[in-house]
Amino acid sequence: MEKVEFSPLGFKHLESQLYVLDDNSLIVEAHAVLSDYINWVNNHVILTTQQLSYLQDLDPIFIASLASNASIAFMNRLPLNLVLPDDYSTVTASEGRGKWFLDSSTIAASNTPGAPVTATGELIYEFRYTH
Repeated sequence: MEKVEFSPLGFKHLESQLYVLDDNSLIVEAHAVLSDYINWVNNHVILTTQQLSYLQDLDPIFIASLASNASIAFMNRLPLNLVLPDDYSTVTASEGRGKWFLDSSTIAASNTPGAPVTATGELIYEFRYTH
């Protein structure tokens, strides 16, 4: 798979690349994102040094939650969405505005012993700025 840009359109391109995979290949990707979320994202999404550093500085429990939701979304071929503020590409850290990452996914998962996880909803990553 080719790396995609960090944009709403890039996430849709990533979704397209993932969901043309056969089920076994998609399960491999789902397990990979679950086991090493940051590395998986860095290998599949074009990130700046600052974006990668931001991701690495997030709380490990939050990262685990992102990884779990991404894995479930992949396995169930759920929509992948990225929501960015209109001025995302023009705001710099020197402006003193903090970036806030919200996982606003609507994933509802269920499971029974011996069966794969099933889910509905969509993966939604949202970035906002504080003033």
